[in-house]
Amino acid sequence: MLTQLRRRLQSTRAFTVGDRVVISKRVDKTDIDDFARLSGDTNPIHSGDRPLVHGIYLAGLVSGVIGTKLPGNGTIVVSKSLRFPNKCYAGDLVKIEVEIQIIRKLVRCGFWCSVGDKVVMEGTADVINKHVTKNQPFNKNTI
Repeated sequence: MLTQLRRRLQSTRAFTVGDRVVISKRVDKTDIDDFARLSGDTNPIHSGDRPLVHGIYLAGLVSGVIGTKLPGNGTIVVSKSLRFPNKCYAGDLVKIEVEIQIIRKLVRCGFWCSVGDKVVMEGTADVINKHVTKNQPFNKNTI
């Protein structure tokens, strides 16, 4: 019994609203071609000399950060909202930022993908992670 409790406590991570992870990824033409083949989205805007990156590919990069880094392993995305204010092209270096915004039964993460100073995708994701505990009181006025 004590061993199970110790394992559970060791696997629980405390998060604070405002915790943030930032990574970068250069998206190349091969990434776009592979995603088109896997998704079936062969729209010509994703091919040619200057192909657009699939928006959902960017959303997948965000899911990768949420599922492996913040909040991390064991995270399940239950909803996600997306907005694409600017275009992203093959060869662009994409900065992916994820931030904890609200911690309750669900954790709300805000996220942004940017190329240079332009945001190419932004949104929020509500996630569940049984290993998340909060070390900051919840403020119901923030929802």
